[in-house]
Amino acid sequence: AEIVWKRLARAGVRFPDEDRVTELLGTGACHPGLGDASADPPEVVLHLAVRGEDRAAVTRFGYELAPLVTSGPPGVTGFAGGRPKAQEIVAYWPALVRKTLVDPHLRVTVESA
Repeated sequence: AEIVWKRLARAGVRFPDEDRVTELLGTGACHPGLGDASADPPEVVLHLAVRGEDRAAVTRFGYELAPLVTSGPPGVTGFAGGRPKAQEIVAYWPALVRKTLVDPHLRVTVESA
């Protein structure tokens, strides 16, 4: 993972820590402290992701993944969809709002052809 982050930094592309994800699945990273994480696991799955408003920076991140797979350590798998493409994030933020702060109304518009 550090290889990718350092290569991006050398190219002038940086993502704040809160906008990048590095997960080592299979090392106990998902639930720290709940199991015995092996200091030297036989295999792990590396998951990297970023988010940002600069589409060019996110696209550059995708460019760094193909060389990691093709020139990286032997046995790398899971790269079957081609180079990842930057795409919009669809998300929601659930929140509670007091009823007194909402002005409920309904508008019905009927249009005929």
